[in-house]
Amino acid sequence: MPKSTPSADQTSESAPGPDAPRRELVGPFGRRALRIGRVFDIDVGLDLSWIFIFLLITFSLAKGFAQGDEGWTPVESWTGALLASLCFFASILLHEFGHSLTSRALGLPVHSITLFIFGGVARLSGEPKRPRDEFLIAAAGPAVSLVLGLCFLLVSGVLPEEPSALKVLGVVFGWLGSINLILAAFNLLPGFPLDGGRLFRAAIWHFTGDFERATIAAATTGSFFAYLLIGGGILTALLGGALFNGLWMAFIGWFLLSAAQGSSLQVILKRQLGDIALGPAAAPLEPMVREDATVAEVIEEIVLKHGRRTLFVGDTERPLGMLTLHELKQVPAQERDRTTVRSIMLTTPKLVTAQHDASLWKGLELMNEARINQLPIEQDGRLVGVLTRERLLGIIQSVRELESR
Repeated sequence: MPKSTPSADQTSESAPGPDAPRRELVGPFGRRALRIGRVFDIDVGLDLSWIFIFLLITFSLAKGFAQGDEGWTPVESWTGALLASLCFFASILLHEFGHSLTSRALGLPVHSITLFIFGGVARLSGEPKRPRDEFLIAAAGPAVSLVLGLCFLLVSGVLPEEPSALKVLGVVFGWLGSINLILAAFNLLPGFPLDGGRLFRAAIWHFTGDFERATIAAATTGSFFAYLLIGGGILTALLGGALFNGLWMAFIGWFLLSAAQGSSLQVILKRQLGDIALGPAAAPLEPMVREDATVAEVIEEIVLKHGRRTLFVGDTERPLGMLTLHELKQVPAQERDRTTVRSIMLTTPKLVTAQHDASLWKGLELMNEARINQLPIEQDGRLVGVLTRERLLGIIQSVRELESR
């Protein structure tokens, strides 16, 4: 599902196409994620928050193994803890691949999977088209976790206790089996956007035939569940004497609450903006600068005087390309008075653009996905306007005010 994320000026790094660099990988908090590989043509990345939870789990397990009845040595405790942590996050990754590969098999491509502090998230290219698809995609993740949990427990039960390496492996696999079963059970809770919440949405969607109504109902239930987690976490921290566990529970509740409310807002925006065409809503291509103007002239006369961050090269009848502050600042100061804007401008093949007859919702999706503030509008292979984030937010505000009457 596309999520609204902080954006930057459009640059050639966000351009699509076979010759363009890949778009940056964005995590669930809108930050750039570390790309660690590509599996089944799906980008896999790590959010920086993952480092914290990985270290926390590893240290906690090492301490628990050292103080357990097995009487493990420090080497055994840390080896077991590190192996358990790595396998745990591999299990989460497989959980997300369950969602992703099912989604792709049903015709809904997947952009990326990112591991972060609360587990993992698969970034789909859109929403499922049918309740059946939603159900299958949501159920695939817990099904993978259930199978992994049973397999780990089965292997743990047959491993001998000698030599010590197999004993360590047996304990680690036993923990992995239990934690995967807990992961499956937790994800099946009806707290949208957890998998159980998505199954609940699929059921409502099936019986009502209304995706928006189903999403709002599931998000409302998810918000209630999130408030329970937040309240339970606060009580646990203040009255239960478990400060860290309580705060952790409340933090998870806050994250689920934000996601549920964001999902509800998203379907409402899709309805509000889905019938409004981009062309009439776009702003003119201004300001225009001559193709032979130098970078120094543009910076002095337009950028610094008027605070412009985006400019178009050519004239309104024959626009040649677009410039942002990013391209201008890449030119060394000593070369700006002899470098023309034509030599550094972004032409249509290097730009993320939208067709003039596309919807505003499509424009919002493109801007969020590419993390850009300006979306040039194209008609018959020629730039005819630009949609800015400020202009889009103004339109959204007007639509919401008109519907509230």
